Amino acid sequence: YLAIVVPGKMYSKAFKDKGLAPENLSRTLEDSGTVTSVLVPWNTCGAYQSGVLGVDTLHYAGYAIFNWLSPFMTLLFAAFQIKIRQLASFK
Repeated sequence: YLAIVVPGKMYSKAFKDKGLAPENLSRTLEDSGTVTSVLVPWNTCGAYQSGVLGVDTLHYAGYAIFNWLSPFMTLLFAAFQIKIRQLASFK
């Protein structure tokens, strides 16, 4: 997925500069890029799921609670420093 590779390359130095472990970037990319891709109708994931289910993406999007909730939970966890790993050199 380009939605994972490009931001991963873009933000890897920023995460390192802030003293954040690479696992944080990996989890953020997973929660924002992969999980939400089924909600985008012109994405391959959205097109595949729509074809398999036989309904439009807009119709099943309301039932995809995990897909909507995951990015918001990631932001909430980051805001309250929950499960945010620091680099050993920054501790």
